[in-house]
Amino acid sequence: MLLDIGIQKKDRKIIAEAIRRILADTLVLYVKTLGFHWNVTGANFYSLHTLFKELYEDLSEGSDLLAERIRALGYWAPSSFTESIGLSAIKEETSHIYDASDMLRQLVQDNELMVRRLKEVFDVANANNDSVTADMITQRMEKHSKVAWMLRSHLE
Repeated sequence: MLLDIGIQKKDRKIIAEAIRRILADTLVLYVKTLGFHWNVTGANFYSLHTLFKELYEDLSEGSDLLAERIRALGYWAPSSFTESIGLSAIKEETSHIYDASDMLRQLVQDNELMVRRLKEVFDVANANNDSVTADMITQRMEKHSKVAWMLRSHLE
């Protein structure tokens, strides 16, 4: 059946590819945050354990929204971690970080990178007259900006 949502197929493909990269970033950041949730220690254990849980739960919800938008545009969402690692600018954590400050610093940097990458997708969506994607991406940018600020506040 022909997909007709007012965006040309070639433009939908450009948008979907941009969202695929953000989805990959989100999935890698989800796994990293989940690992930090599991492994955080120290005087602020409970508050950070709880905060990291809130963050990875939001990333899970965000990844679902992103994947559904890719599907709504008529394309397949990445569905393997290997594919996500290949598309993501977020680096997975392969060593064991035991220092909560290091965890916080990494998550600040990763969330700021997410904001920059989301801005790129916002620009692609706007350039291709996709206000639905632009709105969704704006909301994700707001979320990651706030998270970066909150995490940075723990380090001050």
